[in-house]
Amino acid sequence: MSAEAAGQAQAEYRAPMTRAAHGDPEMNLPEGKVCSDCVHFRRCNLIFGHIAADEVCDWAPSRFAEVAP
Repeated sequence: MSAEAAGQAQAEYRAPMTRAAHGDPEMNLPEGKVCSDCVHFRRCNLIFGHIAADEVCDWAPSRFAEVAP
């Protein structure tokens, strides 16, 4: 199962974490980006249960690194 498919499967269990609902703006991903756009998505999905549509990083500080096109 691909990382994207795993994230979508977990999305059935909870709503995505959104920028608006999160209290710490420093943890928000860049505007227009979601967890599946990050090179670390697969690890975060497997360890922490992040889903592809999440807009907030749980790493402190945020470790978002965009996947190369």
